[in-house]
Amino acid sequence: MIPLCRNLILIALVALATAACKSTNNLTATSGPTPGNSNSPKISYAKKVLSNIADTKVLTAKMKVNLAMGEKNVSLSGTMRMKRGDVIQLSMTFPLIGEVCRMEFTTNEVLIVDRINSRYVRAGYDQIDFLRSANLDFSALEAIFWNEIFYPGNKVTDHLDEYTISSAGTHTLLSLTTAPKLDYAFLTLTESALLDRITISSKNIADRSNLVCSYGDFAKFASGRFPTHMQLNFAGDRQNYGLDISLNSLNTNADWQTRTQLSPKYTPMDVDRLFKSMIP
Repeated sequence: MIPLCRNLILIALVALATAACKSTNNLTATSGPTPGNSNSPKISYAKKVLSNIADTKVLTAKMKVNLAMGEKNVSLSGTMRMKRGDVIQLSMTFPLIGEVCRMEFTTNEVLIVDRINSRYVRAGYDQIDFLRSANLDFSALEAIFWNEIFYPGNKVTDHLDEYTISSAGTHTLLSLTTAPKLDYAFLTLTESALLDRITISSKNIADRSNLVCSYGDFAKFASGRFPTHMQLNFAGDRQNYGLDISLNSLNTNADWQTRTQLSPKYTPMDVDRLFKSMIP
């Protein structure tokens, strides 16, 4: 697999499935879990955050992507297409070449297409170790791309009492520490209740890898507001990666194929073989 496509897949998949974020040391806890108190300030604020969700089932946008790998940077274009509860498609293109790779997340599987070498991987979420261990299924990935708070494996509105609320300055943090392996933190802008950053951190203190998923440049979209800038920064044991996405031309056009069709010339790849090929 050519380095461009290999590293693009690495950052987009590994970063989403690993842990942690920037420091929140200055945040002060103001409320812990209060089961059964649906009128608590904490739950009321969480509902305000949820009210910012764009009320549309479909989003498509043009995107500019900058991929940073240590001291190296690669810029390219692409398209993001999403349909709620069904699919997330990321299509990456390179000048004079066209589409070089595509990633498609559906409710029960992940498809990665290497256009340059006519190869692909099709696997269930439970077949990818770090997705399984991090309890990141389609609903969690969908929430990250749609700029939403989530509860791993379940409907978030059924578990609002499990979040702890903290505040500092212009920010309010909703933290979830009851999940078995990972801690989840959702940093919001207090005045608008817009989701500003997502943190997924390992409960294992020996795990120093970390992820920061930040949002910015919110624009009006459908009935709510949507970030036109997304930035994922992953610090690993051997290498740092960054994925910076700028979106434009957001629309609700649903006239596109929700499933990628591959010709017989494409050959399948084993998941383990794919990940071995992604090691720098």
